[in-house]
Amino acid sequence: MKWAPRLFIITALSIAVASALSYLSQLDESLSVFRTVKAHPVSENNIVDVVSRMQLHLRIRRVEVNHAVVSIDLLAVKTSDKSDMLSDMYEVPTVMFASSTNINQVLVRVLDASGDREGNPQPLAAVDARRERWLPNEAGLRTRNAEELQQYLDTRFRMTYTSKWQERFTPKS
Repeated sequence: MKWAPRLFIITALSIAVASALSYLSQLDESLSVFRTVKAHPVSENNIVDVVSRMQLHLRIRRVEVNHAVVSIDLLAVKTSDKSDMLSDMYEVPTVMFASSTNINQVLVRVLDASGDREGNPQPLAAVDARRERWLPNEAGLRTRNAEELQQYLDTRFRMTYTSKWQERFTPKS
């Protein structure tokens, strides 16, 4: 039998397929299949791009970048529910840490704009998230209920709840 030509053809085809597959990823890097999200340093110049990728339920009132710290104030109205607020308090640090190389702390405040008569919304809750407490491979938290999300935030980050939060979300007996 002629094994040498068959072996040569199989080897040549394998090399051709491997070369084609490695070249395919360079053809169109704009396709999401081949593009990876790369982390870049976040500054005042590109913070808008990073924040615009977030899927938030609450309105953004203020964003500030100070060296390795990002501070974001979110406005909650009377109709905002607890799960939306907690989801946003989870989303902001997650996106910031995943898309940046220089941000080590994210401060998020949720402000109550429902009683805002003088332009001074009152704080409801705050989160102080540190990069070293963040788990980059933790997935699926956005689909959990409010209690599980609150428990995750309480164990991973430093959470502060005001008396207004307690009045609003603690069941009255």
